[in-house]
Amino acid sequence: MRNRVALWMIVSLLLCGAGASGISLAQDAAPHRPGSVLVGLRDGVGPAAMARLVAAHGASVQAEFPALRLARVQTQVGQEAAIAAALRWRPEVAYAELDYAATVGADFSLLSQADQPRQPRGSETHSVDARKPAPTVYPNDPELARQWGLAKINAPAAWGIVTGAVSITIAIVDTGIDLRHPDLTPQLWINPDEIPANGLDDDANSKVDDVHGWHFYQAANGPAENALVQDDFGHGTHVAGIAAAATDNGIGIAGVAWGGRLMAVKVLDQYGTGWYSDIIAGIIYAADNGARIVNLSLGGATPSQALCDAAVYAGSRGALVVAAAGNTGGAVLYPAACAGVLAVAATDQADARPSFSNFGPQIDLAAPGVHIYSTWYATGIGASGYFTKSGTSMATPYVAGAAALVWSQWPAWRADQVSQQLLATATDVSTPGWDPYSGWGRVNAAAAVGWTPRRYFYPLVAGQSPIAPSR
Repeated sequence: MRNRVALWMIVSLLLCGAGASGISLAQDAAPHRPGSVLVGLRDGVGPAAMARLVAAHGASVQAEFPALRLARVQTQVGQEAAIAAALRWRPEVAYAELDYAATVGADFSLLSQADQPRQPRGSETHSVDARKPAPTVYPNDPELARQWGLAKINAPAAWGIVTGAVSITIAIVDTGIDLRHPDLTPQLWINPDEIPANGLDDDANSKVDDVHGWHFYQAANGPAENALVQDDFGHGTHVAGIAAAATDNGIGIAGVAWGGRLMAVKVLDQYGTGWYSDIIAGIIYAADNGARIVNLSLGGATPSQALCDAAVYAGSRGALVVAAAGNTGGAVLYPAACAGVLAVAATDQADARPSFSNFGPQIDLAAPGVHIYSTWYATGIGASGYFTKSGTSMATPYVAGAAALVWSQWPAWRADQVSQQLLATATDVSTPGWDPYSGWGRVNAAAAVGWTPRRYFYPLVAGQSPIAPSR
């Protein structure tokens, strides 16, 4: 079980907030990858200096993330916290933290609210022009009637305006995708610069045969990365179908974004668990390979500068990062709690908050997340290829799919404009205005694609400047 029992035995710890340079002892005791420390370097510190620094502490560099000035360092098992604490005192080091655990279920007892609250908007309004009503479109997928979430977010009305462009790639950073599923195979992203199965790194990105994505998850002592992104747990397949299953094809279900392409980025194992370092690598890969939307239906309880920096990097590459709030009924997990990430809570068929949906000052939007019917990998339970699951993991791809529709409608928009459009057009389902349970409201795909800003996107967060005029 690769130290899995020991990993999950560490519970009932009280975490306190931490900045980039101050990780608490409680956090150092949180579930983490054995023998692994993440070290962020200050400007001007090169790889050679880093290697000498960690060698002086009996460690070695195992992986580098140049885009983040970050390295994953291997230590003796049991010495992770001591090495991290020692490195934090070094002037070359911006921060050092353990390689914390994450899971699709996000079912931790370790909860933190380290981030500052996201302030509700003031009296600003989002100036819009009404469009002429478009026809409602119902595709011919036979299981459409079981997908109550699509009707709830007004997807059929949105499809009367736009169904989703093939140019929009959604990275499913998760447990992989069932590459053989008839409702997903036509939607798979294909690396245009990679020749399949020739054993070569055709696009010189250090990934051999990464045709549909890449597999980053590694156990404590291996194996190496590879191109095997086939889902062996089911979660990523379920998420992918919600966002962009093949639609109007007479098979199975409909996806929110009919034309969206699904990039399979496998960062979790066959139990749905993994490490922050592999999630970081997956986010970077998705952003560097052209994903417009990065869907993270996963989370960990422990704050991480490295994980948040990866989300910032994806944003700098033009990607919109969307993440699940978590299913513990407590504080928002990471990376959803990171600044710049669209944090998604769950709602039920009555637009109420289910008890499992995490809440807090970081929540931006809500989406259907109870009894969601979607694609499933064809082994074990759900052998027919479809299955029902609940969680904020299911809510997140509804938002990702809606973002793909907005980007299809206005392809020249930036990620922040797409995000603002989703927030400004959400349906308020709780207390008026922003609230910590549903954010600005439940996503409304039809409103998001059917209303055009007259001139400006006004800030939805206090202190922001107006975004430049749209064109």
